[in-house]
Amino acid sequence: MKIGLLGGSFNPPHLGHIHISQLAIKKLGLNQVWWIPTAQNPFKEKSIYESYKNRVLKCEILAKSQSKIHIKQFDEIYTQRLISRLQTRYKNIEFFWLMGADNLEKFHQWENFKKLILQIPLIIFAREKFLTKIKKTQSWKFISSTKYKIFYTKNLDISSSEIRKNSNE
Repeated sequence: MKIGLLGGSFNPPHLGHIHISQLAIKKLGLNQVWWIPTAQNPFKEKSIYESYKNRVLKCEILAKSQSKIHIKQFDEIYTQRLISRLQTRYKNIEFFWLMGADNLEKFHQWENFKKLILQIPLIIFAREKFLTKIKKTQSWKFISSTKYKIFYTKNLDISSSEIRKNSNE
């Protein structure tokens, strides 16, 4: 079985998350994509967050018509530690880490990021405006020597930050 893991704040979840999940299912032949909302992103202030319970509920509502997208809750906020736990528990599953290219800007600051990129194939989704930034990130020299794929996606002009900004106006 092949499963894509899409972790993040999902603050709020949106159609861009559905889009890259469907693209990963199609391009990689995944059986499922697990959305893993984090209780706390170590790089973001808690004050911008809706409650964890509400974010999980919004993920479930948005993905309810998507039979291959499942919402999973784990108490681990560090990706590399979570991947280790999942790979130990589910030995017969091939996991892929799905991420937007915008995450590469701070990826080198993720706990144990070098270990993470050796542990699991990275599947990077790049919107047009991030194409030129990818290879300029500090983490790229490490990523480029591992198992990774980049899928270029249409620029949906949607992000959780923009949705939050627009809802506060």
